[in-house]
Amino acid sequence: MLDSGIELDLERVAQNIDEADVITIYFPLLGKTLILDTRRNEHAGPLITLVPIAQDSLDRYRSFRRLRPDFPRPQSISMIPWTHRVDSLARLGVWSHVVARVETIAPDPCAFMEMADSCFGELRDLEVRELLRAVSGEQYQTLWASSAPECN
Repeated sequence: MLDSGIELDLERVAQNIDEADVITIYFPLLGKTLILDTRRNEHAGPLITLVPIAQDSLDRYRSFRRLRPDFPRPQSISMIPWTHRVDSLARLGVWSHVVARVETIAPDPCAFMEMADSCFGELRDLEVRELLRAVSGEQYQTLWASSAPECN
């Protein structure tokens, strides 16, 4: 499957979502990572949250300890880079797969869906702001200047 000219292996993405204890979908352009932690115990259910991109794997493991101090180190983590538009998560069925993975095991599926919707909405908002910055030139540099002569 091609999206934005980049090939996606959607079957592999779905397999990672189905099998990992913790799924991280990171958005390099937005500087954010969506964390889906499917682990649960008698005190806490699955977690979905949006966090800053980690500097390295050690930084990410530390963030798991901060986010979920009552849980041991995850047995398996899937890291999925997402360089495509945020809405393509939904359009390609990845988002529904993420939600379906946890919806059935969440103690309060409605509360989980609210968290998931909030994360998705925040990702959309971040993407719009980033696109506006790119169009306005804020925090971006022009690669080439216009060759049209300046008129006085």
